Amino acid sequence: MRYFLYNKVLLTSFSIIMIPLFLLCFYMDPPDKELTRMGGYLENDYGWNQPQEHYEKPLFFRANSISDYKQYYDIVVLGDSFSENESYGWLNYFVNNTGLSVIAFNMNWVSIDELINNPNYQKTPPKLFIYESVERNLIARHRQCDIVKHSSDEYIAPYIDIKPLSVAVKTISRNRKYYSFDGLNFHSTLNYVKKSIARNFFNTNITEVHQFQLSKPGLFSNNENNTLLVLSRDFKLNDVTVKQIKTAKCSLLSLQNKIRNNNTTEFIALVFPDKTSVYSEYILDKSYANMSIAAKIENTPGLNIVRLVDDFKQSVRDGVVDFYLPNDSHCGYYAYKMAARATLNLLTEINGKK
Repeated sequence: MRYFLYNKVLLTSFSIIMIPLFLLCFYMDPPDKELTRMGGYLENDYGWNQPQEHYEKPLFFRANSISDYKQYYDIVVLGDSFSENESYGWLNYFVNNTGLSVIAFNMNWVSIDELINNPNYQKTPPKLFIYESVERNLIARHRQCDIVKHSSDEYIAPYIDIKPLSVAVKTISRNRKYYSFDGLNFHSTLNYVKKSIARNFFNTNITEVHQFQLSKPGLFSNNENNTLLVLSRDFKLNDVTVKQIKTAKCSLLSLQNKIRNNNTTEFIALVFPDKTSVYSEYILDKSYANMSIAAKIENTPGLNIVRLVDDFKQSVRDGVVDFYLPNDSHCGYYAYKMAARATLNLLTEINGKK
């Protein structure tokens, strides 16, 4: 009788805990992007609801390592996670607009020296080298400047022929409810419960995802569209000095000269503004609203750099929804499309000087 009572109490306690968790698993939309996943937020509340454009197949080659560089490409891209999206990233739009062959490397796994010293790069250099970086990592990636001089002050690389592909783009919607036992994700459910308890009962954020209230609702298509989710990494630019910005500018110019030294390859820098930079004028907590350095970097004399900051901010003012995704620190398709167009415009301008 005593064991029966013990088992009954144990099973009852287990049911009280597990049944709500099980039901929550069914209620929760599948994990979609980094901010909801890392922050322990519901995709039901923060997942994008407006369809995104989508390429069925990537139009560029995303390399996993330097060993993937086995043939000639018109363009070599060295970037970060902003150059990895194979569905609706800026590189798909850029290749579709230009018809140029592109191989993209992640700078966290491949260095610049590895690239330019690769036998295939040396044998048949690309026509264009694009260096892409998100704004928040610029200072960390360019802490010093070893000036690389170029033999000619007026560099003239070969003309880059552009022939658009006109590949059709489709639209996709975000994955919703599981509706089956196969896809249930108890780990995400427990993650949400743990971090929600910390936020709501102990007023403590145990994640690197931060939430800010916005002065203007409707900038995103999610249900909680009066808030902004960002990574704490966006705060790395707080208290950046004039000297650090000057060093970063010098370093980018030196990199441009280094790439041009083969007298064959042109250089373009592409800086994606942080999410906090793009939405800064709508963040109610003004202590986090003025950390951007992207505009200063874009105004570096002599540097071939795509200018995005002003146009990105204007698009948000004009009412473009999900310019950056509500549940991610990365762009939505519209911003990537703009970045591709702006890069093409700069390339066209460079071509016009030849």
